[in-house]
Amino acid sequence: MTTKRKTKLTITIVAVLIAVTHILFPKINIDLITVVLIVLAIIPWLEILFKSVELPGGLKLEFQDLQKLGDEAKKAGLIKPETKDEEQIKKEVSIYPFVEIAEQNQELALVSLRIEIEKRLRDIATKYGIETKKYSILNLINTLSSKGILSIDENSSLRDMIITLNQAAHGVEYDQRNADWVIENGPKIMESLDNKIEWRGGKFSHNNPEAKEHWIDKSFRECNWTTNYEWGECIKKHTELWEKELENIYSVLLKKLTSDQNQKLIQTQEHWKKQFDLEKDFFYSFDDLQHKVGREGMFISAITFMDKIRERTLELEEVLTRLI
Repeated sequence: MTTKRKTKLTITIVAVLIAVTHILFPKINIDLITVVLIVLAIIPWLEILFKSVELPGGLKLEFQDLQKLGDEAKKAGLIKPETKDEEQIKKEVSIYPFVEIAEQNQELALVSLRIEIEKRLRDIATKYGIETKKYSILNLINTLSSKGILSIDENSSLRDMIITLNQAAHGVEYDQRNADWVIENGPKIMESLDNKIEWRGGKFSHNNPEAKEHWIDKSFRECNWTTNYEWGECIKKHTELWEKELENIYSVLLKKLTSDQNQKLIQTQEHWKKQFDLEKDFFYSFDDLQHKVGREGMFISAITFMDKIRERTLELEEVLTRLI
């Protein structure tokens, strides 16, 4: 029996005995005291369900962190609703080592998941020309976020995830829910991170049939909106994401290409930017444009110009991931 388990048992026995004794002496006010003691007796056995309960007098236990991590990851888009068939899920899940060992050794599974997350983050950084050796994993997450490669929500979720999973190497106790959480959510987190590393092809080389949807495309497709204002904000947000992605890819290419190729890239980028600005200025130069094309037409035109930035970004991404 572990020390922690002995402590639980001792607390429970003592608290129950005190409660029973208290009940046997009716002169003592039993209402609040008895309730508190009984609750105190029960709480140590509820740790697999709760990790944070606050009692009168300041006693505090913590709620399970994994559920919180899962909620944060869903909010950040790192864990997506499942849309694949069961056989495909089983096939993809089986490739991750932390899934195989989750039932046998939950501590090792959590450590393995943490290692895989760090590997993906460093691979993402490498793709964008970030020197990973000089960064701790938490600083690297901040750097990726500062460049718009990770969103604010992804930054927060991944930082909490790393900090919490680090605790797995320090002998904390586990229950079956830890294994279930790793098996269910670990592969989804990996898929979201892999999506930021993928090459797709199609402009200058063959399409990759196994390529995943670009993470910005996926975010735009899953954008929730009910009003025209929300729809406009969604378009604006994802246009800015594509602009930032284009800037990141372009900057990495300038570091990797030869001097002669650099000059050609700079010229082509200046030409593309000039053409883009001319087309945009021309379209929006018409008086009373919204009256002529309608509100929906304004949204469609915004998406059209967003797609032009998207296409240029994917062109340069393919050069980066396939031709260098």
